[in-house]
Amino acid sequence: MAPLTIAYLSDHPRAVPVLAAWFAREWGDGSPAMAPDAIAGRLAAQPGPPALPLTLLGLLDGEPLATATLKFRELDWDPRADHWLGSVYVREDARGCGHGRAIVAAAEAAATAHGLLPLYLYSPAKVDLYRRLGWEPVGETVAGGKRATILKSACLTSAST
Repeated sequence: MAPLTIAYLSDHPRAVPVLAAWFAREWGDGSPAMAPDAIAGRLAAQPGPPALPLTLLGLLDGEPLATATLKFRELDWDPRADHWLGSVYVREDARGCGHGRAIVAAAEAAATAHGLLPLYLYSPAKVDLYRRLGWEPVGETVAGGKRATILKSACLTSAST
């Protein structure tokens, strides 16, 4: 399969409804805030780099296949944990082909380029995947009513960490 082209969502506004539908299906809880229209509104309002949140797209032949978002203080877990990776999603029919690894690597590169380190994420279910990608568990929390592991990128550091 061809490699993904990485781009910012702010440069591809036509992808907003696609991502909104993905997010509502994957993480929707039935609340108005997680309805596709509400999600689309938040995605469309993102100003683009270097401001956060900053959503990256993995495109194949111009179509969204994967996404990840750099966020500021997604969780109030630790006052030093400012920068987070979240909303990592690969289209269902494209999973298992390395696109998750590619979009996470692109997000890590963007975090490094914009000085957003150290970088954290939380996951209720995909801890093994992130460990294989070089992330280390550093804590636990409850998010969205689910127990989740907090991970920190072991490969990315800043002068202050």
